[in-house]
Amino acid sequence: MINRPRPNLRRNVFQRPWYVQAVDVAHRLTVLTLVAGTVYYTAFTFRMLYLNRKYRRQYSIEEREEMARQRAEAEASVAAVTAPKENTN
Repeated sequence: MINRPRPNLRRNVFQRPWYVQAVDVAHRLTVLTLVAGTVYYTAFTFRMLYLNRKYRRQYSIEEREEMARQRAEAEASVAAVTAPKENTN
């Protein structure tokens, strides 16, 4: 009877050729970089949207106050010009 080696049905991950392992590592790094970059830039975009909304709200409040002040000054100057003057004769 000839004694033949039994085939290894369970594949050992570390017995792959070096170039397959290198490609696997490169693929994992690429995927992790893309996922991490997507999460980072999504968070950055939402942060900028929040801050822009906050600054725009503050700017509109200040702009309304400035316009109200200018309108009050304009109305005061118009009232001073159109006010009836006393007759000094």
